[in-house]
Amino acid sequence: MQKTILASKYSGLIIMLVMSSFFSVAQQSAIEIEADSLVERQDYQSALNLYNSLLEKSKPETEEQYQLYHKRAVCYYGLQRFEEALQDINTLIEKYPQPQAKLLRAYINQAVENYEAQLDDLNDLLLLNPDNPEMLQWRASVLMESQKYAEAQKDIRKLLGYQASPELKSYLGLTYYYLENPDSALIIFDEVIKDDPTFIQAYIYAASVCLDEEAYPLALTFINNGLQADPANTTFLFYKGIALVETDQVKEGCRCLTKAFDAGIDDVADYLKTYCYQ
Repeated sequence: MQKTILASKYSGLIIMLVMSSFFSVAQQSAIEIEADSLVERQDYQSALNLYNSLLEKSKPETEEQYQLYHKRAVCYYGLQRFEEALQDINTLIEKYPQPQAKLLRAYINQAVENYEAQLDDLNDLLLLNPDNPEMLQWRASVLMESQKYAEAQKDIRKLLGYQASPELKSYLGLTYYYLENPDSALIIFDEVIKDDPTFIQAYIYAASVCLDEEAYPLALTFINNGLQADPANTTFLFYKGIALVETDQVKEGCRCLTKAFDAGIDDVADYLKTYCYQ
């Protein structure tokens, strides 16, 4: 089942990280101003060439000059050259551990799926702003990916205090399931469905939990209710086929499994071989 809560990238992030400068334009060279303008236009390679020329001329000494490492790291990030981006942002952070630099490093480590490194920076950033919902949501996502479900549960509960969305509440249900408490997970999925019967993912999560627990009649209840809300959903057909064949309703189960397979769900193949092609 899906664990990720936060989308992997924000479209405007790279520009924001560079252009929210700590220093006035008057203190910048003409080359640096031109490079910043290129970043605004997302021409990262051309901007990188200019930042390289500046860094080759002289080694940065002041905090202002060290921002060139930040800006060049943004270019490397935009070009998906993540190892070089990390080298530059680490150079800056070792000398000047600025929150904005840690934010960029967290995004770089997100791109390379380094969960522990992301958590280190997100924890530091949340110490500065503990109630930032975007950071909390990001950290909850990383905690889920790291299988730290009890910690993720705390962040999700806090987020629910800001925005009681069915998606977030469903993720709370998933934390209970991954913590081997399926009954509590199903209670939460029931609450989500009651509050928003159109939120299809809650039916899918609930049905999946029931199938994993071999509670096939209850799985069929969630599946059939989900099909009423979304009759064309092929995941429900797949799940219904499993529940039916597991309860000895093989003919009807194989019919559902075949439809799901024809709709492109390849995972159905093993069930078809086991139950239907004998």
